[in-house]
Amino acid sequence: MYNNVFQYVFLAVVADGCRLDMESPPTTCKVSGQAALTVLSRKEPKSGEQQARAVGAYFANTTFTKIYASPLPRARDTAQALLDAQPDPKPLHDFSIDLIKEQSFGAAEGHLPSMREEGKTLTAHFQEGKYPILYESESDVAFPGGESALDMLRRGETAVREVLMPHVLSTARTGQEEHIVLVSHGLCIAAIVGGLVRILGRGTWKRKGPMVNTGWTRVEVRVQGVQDGIPDELTDGEVPLSEVTVTDESRKGHLEGLVDACLPVGMKAYQGGGLVETKNPNEAEAIVQARVELKN
Repeated sequence: MYNNVFQYVFLAVVADGCRLDMESPPTTCKVSGQAALTVLSRKEPKSGEQQARAVGAYFANTTFTKIYASPLPRARDTAQALLDAQPDPKPLHDFSIDLIKEQSFGAAEGHLPSMREEGKTLTAHFQEGKYPILYESESDVAFPGGESALDMLRRGETAVREVLMPHVLSTARTGQEEHIVLVSHGLCIAAIVGGLVRILGRGTWKRKGPMVNTGWTRVEVRVQGVQDGIPDELTDGEVPLSEVTVTDESRKGHLEGLVDACLPVGMKAYQGGGLVETKNPNEAEAIVQARVELKN
């Protein structure tokens, strides 16, 4: 029933040696009757360059249809390593996709998480420039000028609809296999993969844990309607019936023998979408404006 394979590759952001390790390797997703998605994460300075080259070499024999990346340097550099390792003619690429930036932590960017003080509200913590780790039950709470976990979830779903869905529809219509790479960041990757499973697979998915530097995740999307080479007729807004399977998660075999290939130990500063340079919570107005620009 499913003849074609459509593959997406998401390159998640991997942490630099001096940055928070929030990016991960590619996730692959196929569509054709079937689709694959690969997600990669960002890299660290020197060891990161080695890791980026390693993941590029790992996928050098995988022919990509298109490579997308977050415009943040740590993701863009990893995407460039993937592109450089591809044979000629090089695949299409776009390294300016704001929708797949990491979650913004607003005024908390660059700060270490603080301990919660008993009897003090989150607002009071924020006013003092203190940013404790938010609980899962506080998914609607955002640091001043930043995005909440729910904001990130919604943006991930938007990325699925605006960046990935055109490839799914193309595969359903033409029966031609596509293999897409999306270079993003850990929290954003989780939102995108979860959104893909919900929107196309009508199911649920939750990541097992943080992604390692340049680790990758692969998703297969089997699109119903492509039978015996006969394409389906779909409108641009229509969601084709699909089966979505996360076949690999946070794979890191390409990092064997490299230094700093494991998750970092110890507390790390918040490092997200990079919307603000300031660490001063009183500059919330500028942060909010930056957030508006991101959404626009």
